[in-house]
Amino acid sequence: MEKTGDLGRRLTVELPSDEIDSKVSGRLNELRGQVRLKGFRPGKVPLNVVRQRYGAQVRQEVLQEAMQNALQEAISEQELRVAGVSSLAPEDGAGEETFRFTAEVEVFPELPAIDLADLELERPQVEISEDDIDDMIRTLREQRRSWSDAGHPASDGDRVTVEFHAEIDGARVPESGERTIKPVLGSGVLFEAFEQALTGRQAGESGQAEIEFPADFGDEDLAGHKAKVGFTVKAVEASTMPEADDAFAEEFGIEGGMEQMRVDVRKNLEREMRAARSNRLKQHVTDKLAERYADFSLPEAAVRQEIAQMQGQLRQQYGEQVNLPEDQLRPGAEKRVRLGFLLAEIARQNEMEIDPARVDARIADIADTYESPSEVIELYRQNQQLLGQIENSVLEEQVVDWVLENANVQDREMKFKELMDQS
Repeated sequence: MEKTGDLGRRLTVELPSDEIDSKVSGRLNELRGQVRLKGFRPGKVPLNVVRQRYGAQVRQEVLQEAMQNALQEAISEQELRVAGVSSLAPEDGAGEETFRFTAEVEVFPELPAIDLADLELERPQVEISEDDIDDMIRTLREQRRSWSDAGHPASDGDRVTVEFHAEIDGARVPESGERTIKPVLGSGVLFEAFEQALTGRQAGESGQAEIEFPADFGDEDLAGHKAKVGFTVKAVEASTMPEADDAFAEEFGIEGGMEQMRVDVRKNLEREMRAARSNRLKQHVTDKLAERYADFSLPEAAVRQEIAQMQGQLRQQYGEQVNLPEDQLRPGAEKRVRLGFLLAEIARQNEMEIDPARVDARIADIADTYESPSEVIELYRQNQQLLGQIENSVLEEQVVDWVLENANVQDREMKFKELMDQS
């Protein structure tokens, strides 16, 4: 083994040639009983004919397999923690009795024992209150509200249907016709300047206003521009919310009326709170770890693999045409690799094993949101990819718990809404 860089290693591995020759011969003998060649009965093709036709291909397959197996043995022998293999190739010049190959690999950095006794962290303490339940039920009522003619000028809480066009430096947007929007005033959907122009207007009323559209406005023709806007209010509607009664609970398929609905809402809010609290703690812990352990090299192979995964996620989400430059993705990829390594290193140094009870609890928590929890639990148990995702997440949680146990942690009382707003 040679050191080729901070994390680079070159392994030169030798194997007895007769071992490879023996495997090639054995593979060709197996193939002899399978191949079908014109002029020969099945299983009776002469070995020299099989060797002539398939020998080079079989030898290449055997060599690749032998190199992979021998490399893994060499990595174990040298006690390397390999992040990636950049090349694997036969080497010329070995004797007739020896087959030699070289492998270029990158290893993970070695860190000293991670001591976090002086690391200062904040842990939110949250209780679901009756007010939180009331707020959620109100939100559900708002989602099922009905709209009708308001009979008064537009004000906060009213839904306004408005048609408008804009003039920017003499150009009309749109070139013909009108844009139509239906904002609820005071909801934050529409920016303040436009809301002010609509407030107090009656259905059927037209008007004009100088309006500066924000840079993040949904219409790119208007975003960031100051324009003269002509508009007509087509309708002003007020809402009526359903009463929070047993009939309302039944609309959600809840048996037991509002009393049971409040129980169910509390259960869902507690689930959301646990997830948000866990995510916030994990983010807080990983940010602090990244600040403290920021001065070690990262394996380029691991960073490139992370960049490829990020590109794949972007394409899956936004379409195959998306292809961001590598330099834009690299900072995020390096952060992910660094944090992943730090969490794995803490788990390794402390000989942590995945807690099966926590895995079961996490799967049960997910399954509880579906109509047939038992079927969902079985799905996770049978799908190794889904199960692996849960196990990795649980191990990360265990690492975060270890950090919280060993760092200087201050509890902070926090309301549910504040926690969710920060998540």
